[in-house]
Amino acid sequence: MSTPRPDPASGPDGPLHGIRVVDMSALGPGPFCSMLLADFGAEVIAVERPERPAFDPARFFSRGKRSVVVDLRAPGGTDVVMRLADGADVLLESNRPGTMERRGIGPDVLCARNPGLVYTRITGWGQTGPYRDRAGHDINYIAVAGALGVLGAAEDVPTPPLALVGDMAGGSLFAALGIMMALFERTVTGRGQVIDSAIVDGAALLNTPQLGELNAGIWAGRGQHLLSGVAPFYGVYACADDRHFAVGAIEPKFYSAFLTALGLESVLPADQMDPARWPELRAQVAEAFRRKPRSHWAAVFSDVDGCGSPVLTLDELADDAHLRQRRTITDVDGTLAAAPAPRLSGGGGRLRPPPASPGADTRAVLEESGFGADEIDLLAESGTVRLAG
Repeated sequence: MSTPRPDPASGPDGPLHGIRVVDMSALGPGPFCSMLLADFGAEVIAVERPERPAFDPARFFSRGKRSVVVDLRAPGGTDVVMRLADGADVLLESNRPGTMERRGIGPDVLCARNPGLVYTRITGWGQTGPYRDRAGHDINYIAVAGALGVLGAAEDVPTPPLALVGDMAGGSLFAALGIMMALFERTVTGRGQVIDSAIVDGAALLNTPQLGELNAGIWAGRGQHLLSGVAPFYGVYACADDRHFAVGAIEPKFYSAFLTALGLESVLPADQMDPARWPELRAQVAEAFRRKPRSHWAAVFSDVDGCGSPVLTLDELADDAHLRQRRTITDVDGTLAAAPAPRLSGGGGRLRPPPASPGADTRAVLEESGFGADEIDLLAESGTVRLAG
């Protein structure tokens, strides 16, 4: 049976205190999703493979988790997972469709043993459809979802946005939302459910504004949208020191302040939305920004409502006054980390330490799940699990 739902007044332990998550996912979207849950107090047990690749993105999302190393190919490996899932509220996996079923630990088996389990599946293409068994990565999913096709300049190829739109937003965030909804409904029904969180679905949903413009007959195409950088008052410019400055002065009052800040008093604000004048204005704006370093423009726009901001590099984040005051980015012993989001008035979201090493919590977690000491030793001797040390 799943653990009792937490007291809503969970205080500093977090609103998800009392929720146990067994995370069997390996690549970015799953571990990032479970990290978000851990940030707000969920107990996350990361079930890791005995052999980890040299470059393992999951290690960047390990904070707040306990590590258990299990070899699912070894005798007894699937039994270990079953017994962990018996005491869990959420199980998270990111295998290709059918993989968990072939191992005997699919939702039909685990949810029958634990009816309150929220069995969450994050994949690129989803559990159904003609692409379900295809290999792929973020770029493939957002390409088919239409999200990649709207990004980049009109005269160039579409620009991949790292893994932000697909894996992180389309995958992790929508999976976390699904988990929250399923846990909420469980308080009424007492039963969990199976979540099919496909990155292609989430990325397509993020395209809702563009689909709305297409339906209205006003979609101009990639690189032609007002927010794509084609408008001179919404884009990025190089400064004298080759650093960059971003401008988003859309509304007339902000546009007027923007022109004044750049010393472009001769430009008529009334011509702002005339695309025929944009090439000339873009050249003027670019020339103005090129006269001074980024620090100059940051100081100018700090006192002007012209919607201008310096484009910070990753190593500059900890020094920004706003991010530092809000502790959005923190430096812990030389390691930069982004704080949990969003902020709740009741608190509970906080940075938590990562496991000491893979398998650091294997013995403790198995003991909590009903395994005896001799049983754990036999599993370790056979290579089914790995203990710390």
